[in-house]
Amino acid sequence: MEVVHESANSTQAILDLLLELDWYDWDPELYYHRLLEVALSLIPEATHGTVSIKNPERWYFVASIGYSLDQLLNLKLNSNWFNSQQSSVTEITSILDCMNEATPEEIVKIASAIFGTVQKTLTGTYLIDQGEQIILSIDIAPNKTQHFSASSKRTFEAFVKLAGKYQSLTQQKIALQNINESLIYSYEEISALQEKIRQLLSISQQFGDSTVRLPVFFNRLLLVLLRLVDQADYGSIAFIKGENLTFISSFGHHIQAILSKKMKKQWFLLEEEKHIIELPNIHTLWQAKMPSEVYKVIKKSFQPVKSTILFTIPVDEKITILFMLDIAEGKPTNFTPLARRMCLSFAELARGFVRIRIHTEIMKRAYYNFSSKLAKVVEQYDPETGQHNTRVSILSGYLARKMNLPRKKVEEIISFAGLHDVGKIFIDPVLLKKTGKLSKEEFDLIKKHTVYSSQLLEGPFFEVARNIAMYHHERWDGKGYPFGLREHQIPIEAQITALADVYDALRSSRIYKEAYDREKALSIIFHGDERNLSGQFNPQLLEILKNNIDEIEKLVYRPELL
Repeated sequence: MEVVHESANSTQAILDLLLELDWYDWDPELYYHRLLEVALSLIPEATHGTVSIKNPERWYFVASIGYSLDQLLNLKLNSNWFNSQQSSVTEITSILDCMNEATPEEIVKIASAIFGTVQKTLTGTYLIDQGEQIILSIDIAPNKTQHFSASSKRTFEAFVKLAGKYQSLTQQKIALQNINESLIYSYEEISALQEKIRQLLSISQQFGDSTVRLPVFFNRLLLVLLRLVDQADYGSIAFIKGENLTFISSFGHHIQAILSKKMKKQWFLLEEEKHIIELPNIHTLWQAKMPSEVYKVIKKSFQPVKSTILFTIPVDEKITILFMLDIAEGKPTNFTPLARRMCLSFAELARGFVRIRIHTEIMKRAYYNFSSKLAKVVEQYDPETGQHNTRVSILSGYLARKMNLPRKKVEEIISFAGLHDVGKIFIDPVLLKKTGKLSKEEFDLIKKHTVYSSQLLEGPFFEVARNIAMYHHERWDGKGYPFGLREHQIPIEAQITALADVYDALRSSRIYKEAYDREKALSIIFHGDERNLSGQFNPQLLEILKNNIDEIEKLVYRPELL
């Protein structure tokens, strides 16, 4: 009956220990002390015990019963001094047998004094991940039995495994806590980045607006960057072409005096090529690198700063853009690693924006040059037009502005109004220069110049030019050609050019007529003649023409344009 009672007590003690195995709330040292208590209560031969941990860095004790834990904690043991056991549970003379020959004698003497004399020691090791071992040892006091029983060894082996599993779970808990802390930090970073990205997207939508002039574009670009980098108080942007550097935008500084003035790249950049660099008190660098008279202007233009981030964006083989962000002098803040990463990410994003904008400007100039040359071809092909195309462009631009059209649309109308008759290069020049009255068949052929224009004006860039050339003979009342469009079915650019074309044709000499003065031209447009122009034009445009005729005459019919 006593054996059964003892077995029941042992089982209950282990169950209690398992219930206490709460690796979220327990301190490991307290738990190992409790584990030793239960082990010693269930193994009758043992009276003392320790728990230690060996990893690649060190070997140290975490719990003990019967020995001074403070003394054990002060025992500086090297992990290389531990004598690895061949099996998980081994009976040895004492724990000193775990120390190999590499252990210094002084350490052995201190350990001997702490552990004293024992009859026998039972030690067990449990290998954990990453080369870590937990070591459980229990001792038989002198004058006690000479050996541990087989039953005690089996019980002890269970406790070794229990200690090892607990240590493994503790490591996992610590790893999870670290991951959780990292995730919290990452979440905070991501949340901040998301807000910055939302700001970037809300403003970057404006970057696709090709009507925005480049200086305005770069001002917006700089404001976006300053919003992304919270620490920055000031900022500036410069273009680098060859050895020259030209500032184009600034925030917080007063650089109006140096905007668009060429300066030397070497005055602002370090010799070594770095994509991004942070410099303290950049004025010191400038003063050392610049001629004194240049630095005087720079000193007045730029605020005193504590720290500056400089980063460059190569756009193409000719152009590099320099961004400078500054923390004001005396501010306690510093640029963070996140700020530098944001700058680098922004640099790649800005490179794409800027490259598209610059290439778009280059293409736009090329198209405008092409359209200008094409207009001259038309003039050469039909010399009667002469300065007609130029005057039509000027008058069309004037009417477009009075209609409050967007600046880009006005620019395109001015550039392309002169191409309104470009399709005539596909018409027989003999027919174009005929002085007599045209037959219906001949007039039908000439009317085709509107649709022929689409063969030359292809692609989205020439959309306004194509609309002008194809639809400038449509009428507000729907009686025009080639498609009989009416009112707002007709593109506004074609409506404007149609009025400008007819007014200037009336004011100009032709093979078949002399130039009319403005009174007669206005009378024909408003009241008609044998051609019945009444109902041909947008009434709003007619009002603009009538109310501004004095200004129009001075603008369009200057001597050099006649």
